[in-house]
Amino acid sequence: MQAHLRLNSWYQSSLGQYLLEQLQAKLDSVLSTSFGYYAVTIGCESIAADLMDSCRIKHVFRLGHAETDHDAMVDSASLPIAADSTDMVVLVHALSQANDPHAILREVDRVLIPDGKLIIIDFNPVSLWGIRHLLQAWLDDAPWAGHYYTAGRLKDWTSLLGFEQTHHIKCGHVLPLNYQRLIARSRILTKFSERWLNFSGALNVMVFEKNTIPLTPVRSRWVKRQILPAAVARPTVGRGMKYDK
Repeated sequence: MQAHLRLNSWYQSSLGQYLLEQLQAKLDSVLSTSFGYYAVTIGCESIAADLMDSCRIKHVFRLGHAETDHDAMVDSASLPIAADSTDMVVLVHALSQANDPHAILREVDRVLIPDGKLIIIDFNPVSLWGIRHLLQAWLDDAPWAGHYYTAGRLKDWTSLLGFEQTHHIKCGHVLPLNYQRLIARSRILTKFSERWLNFSGALNVMVFEKNTIPLTPVRSRWVKRQILPAAVARPTVGRGMKYDK
């Protein structure tokens, strides 16, 4: 089973469902204030519909690699979408599961309209989840397989394409152990962790806007600049006047 399919299946577990619940609560404030005609989600297509419930954008399309639970099966590095046509793109673990995350970001930049929104949802390496990832990545088992990119690296990649970060939310303050008792106790400790250990959230949720820089004409450096457009005529007042003695 491929990595993205394993991740889809993992979100059906108790721990995955709890993480999804936390993620939905954090995303609602962003999605409920987003408007437009077209939104696209890429990755984890089995949970994408639940995540976008509160989105105000009229048409939402789920793109993925699996044979079910999506609107279209695509290659994320070559999207069949017209340039400058999409109001929002949501990447759900798409970068961590990709061989070439830069190609995906370039495609996102191409299809987004000016001032369009990009939302990146991925695991946070600076957390207990990141530690378990380091220990178990070699097993190639979801959700520990793939790449956990830091928020700083994601911000650097997007800024090179002209995106500006507007929000950075961390969620999923729960131990990375799929045991019912631990999950139940984590619900009690969530508020404490969000306040005092916010850096340790399982997920990074980063929101960006596509900036547009207006083009301004540049004066040629070889044009001779003149402060005055023409020679100034000397005053003639008083010329030829005679004074009485």
